Amino acid sequence: MSPRLPAGLIDDLVDAGSREHYADASLYDYEYRRRRADVAFYRELARSRLGSSGRILELGAGSGRVTIPLARAGFEVVAVDTSAAMLGKLRARVAALPSAVAKRITVHEGDLRAFSVDIKKRGAFPLAIAVFNVLEHLYTRVEVDACLRRVADHLAPGGAFAFDVQLPDLAWLIRDPQKRWARTRFTDPTTKRQMFYSTNHDYDPIGQIALIRLYYEPVDGKGPTKIVKLSQRKFFPAELEALVSHAGLRVTERFGDFAGRPLDGTAESQVLVCEKPDPRRGNVVSRRGFRSR
Repeated sequence: MSPRLPAGLIDDLVDAGSREHYADASLYDYEYRRRRADVAFYRELARSRLGSSGRILELGAGSGRVTIPLARAGFEVVAVDTSAAMLGKLRARVAALPSAVAKRITVHEGDLRAFSVDIKKRGAFPLAIAVFNVLEHLYTRVEVDACLRRVADHLAPGGAFAFDVQLPDLAWLIRDPQKRWARTRFTDPTTKRQMFYSTNHDYDPIGQIALIRLYYEPVDGKGPTKIVKLSQRKFFPAELEALVSHAGLRVTERFGDFAGRPLDGTAESQVLVCEKPDPRRGNVVSRRGFRSR
C-alpha cells in the first residue's frame, strides 16, 4: 500500500471525485446500461411493501435508471440528486415518457446531507431507497449520520429505507496504484470514437476512502487521455449496522446480492433494508434474511 496522501490533497480529490464521474450523463448511462439486477430488486421490494402503488423517496436518483422503471410499475417517485448533468438527463427522459408515467415522477435538487422534501401535504414516505453505492459519497461519520437522520425524518413510522453499498474488497483496496487495471475497449456514445478504459486508485485507510482514477484513451492514440476522478467511502458490515442504529433506524434485512443471497465474505455488495421504529408496534422487528454474528 502506498503512503497516505497529504490530508489537503485527499480533501481535494474527494471533492472532485464526488462530481466528475457524473458530469457526462450520456457516458455514465452507457457504462451502466446492462446493470439490471438492482432495478429488479428495488421494484420487487416496492411491490412487497407497498402493493401496486405508493410513494417512494429516491436519493441519488441520477438520470433515472431506477426511477423510471419504478414509475412505469405504478409507483410515485420523488427523485433527489445534486448533479446538474444527471438531473438534466432525468428531466429530459421524464419529458419523453407517456404522461401517465411522467406525472408519477417529481424531480428534486438536493444534497444527501441536507435534503428536504415537503411531506406536509402528502405525508411521510413508506419507502426510501438509495441505489448503486449512493451512500459511498458520504465521506465522514458526520455526513453519514446527517443523511440517515434526514431519511428518518422523511419516513413514516414503520417505513423502510433500502440501500446498497459495496463490501470492501481488501485485495482490491491495496492494489498497486501505479498500474492500470480493467482495460476495456468501447465506443464513446457521444463522439463514436473507439476508446480504451482503465482504472487505478489510491486508498486512504484512515478515512476509508478509495480515490479512483478512470482513464479514457483514444484507441488510435490521437488526442489526450481523459482522467475522471471518483471517490468512494468504504463501509464494513458491523460499522454500517452501527451507523444505521445510531441514526435511529434498525436493520431488518441484509443480503449479499440482489437475489437475496446471505451476506458473506465473497459478496460484492451489502444490500440493507432498514426500518424506522413504529411505537404502535413496540419492539417487534422482522429479521428475515438478516445475518449477524
